[in-house]
Amino acid sequence: MCRSIQKLLLLFASLSHLNGTEPPEKMREQKLPEAAKAANSGARFVDLNGDKFEDIVVSNVREYGVFLFVPKERAKKNLQWDEGWTQVLREGKAGDANSLPLIVRADGSDNGVTFHDGAMWIAETKQRIPFSELLKVPGPAPRSPQDSLKALKLKPGFEAMLVAHEPLVQDPVFIDWDAKGRMWVVEMGDYPFAPGEKTKDGSMGQDKVSELQTGRVKILEDTNGDGVYDKASLFLDGLKHPTGLVPWKNGVFIANIPDIFFAEDTDGDGKCDKRETWFTGFTAGNPQHLVNGFCWGLDGWLYGANGDSGGDITCAKTGKKIALGTYDFRFDPRTGEFALEGGRSQYGKWRDDFGNWFGNNNSTIGWHYWLPFRYLERHPEIVAKSLRGNLNDEKRVFPASPPVRRFNQASFVNTLTSGCSPMPFRDTTFGKDGENVMFICEPANNLVHREVLNFAGASITSKRHPGDAESEFIASEDNWFRPSMARTGPDGALYVVDMYRLVLEHPEWIPAEIAKGLDLRGGEDKGRIYRIAKTGPAKAGTTMPDPVAAMASSNGWMRDTAQRLLLERGDAAAVPVLKKLLTEAPAVRIQAAFTIMQLGGMTPDELLALLKPNAPQVRAATLTATGSMSDDVFIDLEKPLLMQAPSKAPAIAAMPVITNNNPNRQKVVAQYSAEVVKLSGDAKRGAAVFQKACMICHKVGELGIEVGPDLKTVATKPREQLIEAIFDPNRAVEQRNAATQVTRKDKTLVVGQLASETPGNLTIRLPGGAEIVVLRADIQELKTLTTSIMPEGLESVLTAQDVADVLTFIVGK
Repeated sequence: MCRSIQKLLLLFASLSHLNGTEPPEKMREQKLPEAAKAANSGARFVDLNGDKFEDIVVSNVREYGVFLFVPKERAKKNLQWDEGWTQVLREGKAGDANSLPLIVRADGSDNGVTFHDGAMWIAETKQRIPFSELLKVPGPAPRSPQDSLKALKLKPGFEAMLVAHEPLVQDPVFIDWDAKGRMWVVEMGDYPFAPGEKTKDGSMGQDKVSELQTGRVKILEDTNGDGVYDKASLFLDGLKHPTGLVPWKNGVFIANIPDIFFAEDTDGDGKCDKRETWFTGFTAGNPQHLVNGFCWGLDGWLYGANGDSGGDITCAKTGKKIALGTYDFRFDPRTGEFALEGGRSQYGKWRDDFGNWFGNNNSTIGWHYWLPFRYLERHPEIVAKSLRGNLNDEKRVFPASPPVRRFNQASFVNTLTSGCSPMPFRDTTFGKDGENVMFICEPANNLVHREVLNFAGASITSKRHPGDAESEFIASEDNWFRPSMARTGPDGALYVVDMYRLVLEHPEWIPAEIAKGLDLRGGEDKGRIYRIAKTGPAKAGTTMPDPVAAMASSNGWMRDTAQRLLLERGDAAAVPVLKKLLTEAPAVRIQAAFTIMQLGGMTPDELLALLKPNAPQVRAATLTATGSMSDDVFIDLEKPLLMQAPSKAPAIAAMPVITNNNPNRQKVVAQYSAEVVKLSGDAKRGAAVFQKACMICHKVGELGIEVGPDLKTVATKPREQLIEAIFDPNRAVEQRNAATQVTRKDKTLVVGQLASETPGNLTIRLPGGAEIVVLRADIQELKTLTTSIMPEGLESVLTAQDVADVLTFIVGK
């Protein structure tokens, strides 16, 4: 036994205030934190959380730390922790912002620190630190707005300006501007929990704990023209997880679960005095996965993202009811028509100047949506396995912030895990630095990433900007920097919205034992908005000129707003002037042409003929948006993405329908849970088990086939839940993982996961990754089963040791 552990055991035995249940000899088998192993560490054993197990507090002239003991039973339930003092609440170098008073001096002598009556007592200073304070996870300290500005690392030739910060804005997640140049800000002040909300398992939640715990919309103004917003008006509050807005006439459309509603200011005082719900039925849930938007389309419709939650949508203006499912959507602000679009995007669906649409999810740089529903609705005989293509499979990012211990997915270092708002830059103000560029926010890693779009292939792809080979366009040294949007402003600058929070991960994905020690609302009173521009004069907010003149602007926001104003007014008198713009640069020519058509000055076929020579930037999505009934829509590059009608696939036996509460399955779960908890896993053996029994439907890193969830994304779940998922897969089936059963008219069956759907066909993914495309015209019956596509009966091929091994492999891979 090493001398340091001996010393700790003697110390353990000598402390009369300890009340743990484990005898000292047991401690030899446990994993001690490195900070507690050194001589004169000042380590003290004390039960901080009342679970009858001794935790460790360390503080000396070199370092400090608080480490909770994880007993064997609890370690088996959560794959992030090993048995021993592995749950780290705080650690660092002595003297930093979160350090503790010294327990031992430099010479190793005792500093008179004791632990009793629920607190740490320091005799010399008569200081008392409650155990409740020691159980908190402090994290890095917030910075002032000016210090956070200085922490931004930009590319040469660019500069950042702080145009708004607290108390003017708090928890901003989305911005847009109206025709007066005022900035509209969506504030999600009720993140992560609106009052009364809880996680799905009920382990975490919050009642009303703050006056700021609500969603808000504010209007910001720059009253003195210095480029900094200095006046804020509260347009509307009392919202629940608002995610986005867009101006229309004298108000805004707002996405606010479960609705999209129109909010007006009828008397001009800057406050909402009239609300009208246009669409309702969007599914509530985790605020990272809610309906969101909006982006102005060249066709005069507003586009939104599904958010991964779906819903059954009731359209108030038309009376229609539409199942959102896995689709994104668009709606006409003039009529209230609602239509489905290819999806599903998690946060943000945006287009470039040529009418190409992009989205993503948290672990994907971006998707190009190359095939719009309108074409497939007109051509149900056309079969497409997917309506989108990956821009770039790269996931490596280069943060500038100090590494901190993640609350979940601790092994995901320098990896894209929170990608959002994939927005093409829509101006010429950045020169070559902004040409064909898309910006993606990555709040978990405190950065904004830059991609360059490539139009040469069958679907648009992208690559990391050559100037960012081992760095990012924007990276902050401040761990609280949480960018949710980086969009082109009216002045041609890039505006970055910083929610500025300590905890970004939702408690749904944080082990409850850690979440209870976090300040989940840390930063609720803060928020920053930056203007990133080429070095030179700065001006925030630009008032719209005459809409016809603004249509000639190189700025995408200017043209969008000009088109919107002309369509709001139905200004057909503008058509002759707009036709003079049809020889201008492509971005101007395209938007002017769409506006002319919508005002009645051009037929869809004329517009189609005008646009087609602009390939490859102008592609099928834009051409289809013309509304032309011509079949010759697709340029040659995109034809390979279409498929011919599929040949009939062999029938697949129907899966038995089993209720979600199966006592026989639960007996198997109980048996394996009891056995696995007694075993130690081996990752090398676990890799072999994974390849034998799991990889046909699951991935871990780059290994396997993704039909069901990537197992790295569920590795933080309690071990008992994972065992239940293996042996009783139908106990709780997420909708996206439920089996879909298709009965063809020839009475053959296809059962699998619904991978994608279009107006003309479904794509069903089978175990092993094979996909079968089924024409809707061939379907007799379609239903979603209450069962998972994962089979039952894996106890016939997996022993308890196999399960222990494969779970160890998952967390360590």
